[in-house]
Amino acid sequence: MKNILLGGILAGAVLFIWGAVAHMLLPLGSMGMQKLPHSTSVTYALDLALEDPGLYVFPWMDDEQGMSREAWDEWEEEYRDGPVGMILYRPVGGDPMATRLFVIQFLVDLAAGLIAAILLYFTRLGFAGRLLFATAMGVFSWLTSSLPWWNWYGFPGEMTLAAGIEMIVGWFLAGLVLAAVGRRRESRAE
Repeated sequence: MKNILLGGILAGAVLFIWGAVAHMLLPLGSMGMQKLPHSTSVTYALDLALEDPGLYVFPWMDDEQGMSREAWDEWEEEYRDGPVGMILYRPVGGDPMATRLFVIQFLVDLAAGLIAAILLYFTRLGFAGRLLFATAMGVFSWLTSSLPWWNWYGFPGEMTLAAGIEMIVGWFLAGLVLAAVGRRRESRAE
């Protein structure tokens, strides 16, 4: 149990530190993003059009009441003609480096590290196997989150690649810690 806790905490810390390096010292945090042209005009229009924070999608498919074939065809034509997109909108700004954001991220990374340590506890893998297992968790994360966003929503390929690098390298580094610290002790009965 001590190895799980220690390995999970250290793995979470490694993920957190790697995330900071990836976003603040390397270009991974901004790959695939662009400056919004005419940002003053666009943000003014958004302030007039939107009141609440949220993720706004266009063209919108209103399927809550069930779409008729005619409504579906109309939406599909709008989608094909474009423009198509999403706007993540918050009407009120804030501190981009607020302590709260760092605390939340650390807790998320800590939870992920602990889950990985628990999963590895139930394996009989050696160091290399445990390292590959943890690294595969990074590949799995990327395949099941970033790639679907790229595929279905058109997230930029560069952003998707950066997310993959961040996840896979992060879990490789966390895997080094987990492979070294979180080894399961074999019982005498086994």
